[in-house]
Amino acid sequence: MKLREVHVDRYGPLRETLQLGDAHVVYGPNESGKTLLVEALLRSLTGDRRVADSRVDERPGGHVVLDGEGERHELADGETLLDRYAERYNFELTPAEFRNVFVVRDGDLRVLDEPEFYRRVTDRVVGIWTGDIETVRERVLERGRLTPDEWELSAGRDDAAEQRDLATGLLADVEAYLDRADAEGLDRTEVACYEAARERREAEAEVAALEAAKAREDYEQLVKTKGSLERSLDERADLPDERELDELADRLDDLPTGSEDELQRRKSWYGRATLAALAAGVVAGAVALGLGIDDPQLVAAGPAAFAVVALVGLAAYRSASNAVVRLNGDRQAIVERASEVGIDAYDPPAVRGAIADYREEHDNHAEVVQGNTEVLRQWLDIDAAEPREVVTEAEDALEARRAEIDFGAEREFTEETLEDARERAEAAAERETELREQFREHRRQLERFGERAGGVRFEAFTGEPLDLAVANLGALGDLAERLHEVVDAIDTDADVSRAAATVLDRMAESETEKMTTLFSDGEAAAVFRRVTDDRYVDVGLDDDSRPVVELASGERLSPAELSRGTRDQLYLAVRVALGRRLMQGRDGFFLLDDAFLSADPQRLQRQAEVLGELVESGWQVVYLTCKPDARDTLAETAGADVTELTPL
Repeated sequence: MKLREVHVDRYGPLRETLQLGDAHVVYGPNESGKTLLVEALLRSLTGDRRVADSRVDERPGGHVVLDGEGERHELADGETLLDRYAERYNFELTPAEFRNVFVVRDGDLRVLDEPEFYRRVTDRVVGIWTGDIETVRERVLERGRLTPDEWELSAGRDDAAEQRDLATGLLADVEAYLDRADAEGLDRTEVACYEAARERREAEAEVAALEAAKAREDYEQLVKTKGSLERSLDERADLPDERELDELADRLDDLPTGSEDELQRRKSWYGRATLAALAAGVVAGAVALGLGIDDPQLVAAGPAAFAVVALVGLAAYRSASNAVVRLNGDRQAIVERASEVGIDAYDPPAVRGAIADYREEHDNHAEVVQGNTEVLRQWLDIDAAEPREVVTEAEDALEARRAEIDFGAEREFTEETLEDARERAEAAAERETELREQFREHRRQLERFGERAGGVRFEAFTGEPLDLAVANLGALGDLAERLHEVVDAIDTDADVSRAAATVLDRMAESETEKMTTLFSDGEAAAVFRRVTDDRYVDVGLDDDSRPVVELASGERLSPAELSRGTRDQLYLAVRVALGRRLMQGRDGFFLLDDAFLSADPQRLQRQAEVLGELVESGWQVVYLTCKPDARDTLAETAGADVTELTPL
């Protein structure tokens, strides 16, 4: 497939249209756009800005027309030459291969990343598996945590070397300590210590349970106390006011002395006395007349005297009657006032008895209120003094405390059982402290082992985290077993990886030998021999997959030992040979940007002849140059058409 038309509508300052033949020279002075043209072509043909090494940010505008087996094809927007190869020939070519073989940039014919590139090309054209083998080898060494060259445990892969040393050293110290602990009987001291700890925990649990029961009981008692205080306050509020009771009592005390019966008896006596005096006066008058006393004064003297007595008796009778009326009125008023106050009594004595009862109730409630108020203030730390305020604050305090109460704590509780449990917990704690003091150095050593074990990444090597607290000799024994697993896992992985890597290296050596066949067809050697006038007779690859040339004398030289011109001619030969092998008989093209800068006139002529023969075999060569001698030589020797560019 060949380039036939290149239309660059926009790429930086470049605007160019080219019609290209099989052999074509694009000639122009510096700054005429040759480099931009190559960049635009590479980006259009590969779609890879990195391969083009672009200096312009924008994508090239325009299109490219290809010709393959007589069929013209314009690359659509986004389509590349590599896509066309894959579609038409079922042939995959990477951007890197296209750049390293078919394109020369800025007169530099060198192949980038030579060993890797030759390996990939050999994989493609010869069918070796060095790449796959190397990939598997890398994964094998990674699995074994080995260094790539020495196959030693690597610090860069899970810190395997350091981790193995850490695990091995810790394992040795742990096993030595276990032997010593067995000899000194540390396990018995440890058992006694943990037995004391168990007793302490049980006693503390008992204390906690009893304290929870006590807290529940105290809470419930405080709730009852608050309820009792509220009831007393409510009931006392329903009682008659004490001042009103005092007022009634004072009124009762102010009642006239003497009872109502006595006043009634006086009233009756005075009434009878008055009637007797009147009767006596009548008798006295009648007697005087019967005796024949006719003196009016004498006749009237007796009745008059008894009349005075009757008047006095009548006055006394009325006074007693009025006293009875007043007493009854006062008594009725007191009964009515008592009813208003809330005392249901029918007479003053009943009122007096009710007052005494109510005063007793007031006293009882006052005692309850005072006592319960003081209890709530003290137990709930309440500052309020007024009982109603104490009730309000107590309700809030009890509601807050409710969340702390375990209402399921149904333990039988007494102060004696709680005190006994506290004493047992204290005694067990003292015994545990004493044993732990004896055991302290042992504990510190266990802690140091635990800290060192924290530096071993168990999960990375065994697949499981340690998840073990080194708190006793039993746990220390478990740690020793886990450390054995880590060391064994590291060693096993490393040994298996070394064995697998050995096999893979042998396979790679066998495959690498095939790479020497990359230039076995003699194409590169023939081109190089012709360009150098038979000075160099062969081209191949050394053991490091780098090009090597052979002089007629048999001496072998690397590219670094050649002159710049000879090295460029070697790489031209390599590119021509690799291009033919990659294309496998299909037509292709070379895009060369001043590839012959370092050639003298004789070698320039011979290189032009090589390109001419390449064109005759069906290939296309597009050569960009600012050198008139290169332009003229290619035009004359290879029959190249020439297109001249003007400065931008």
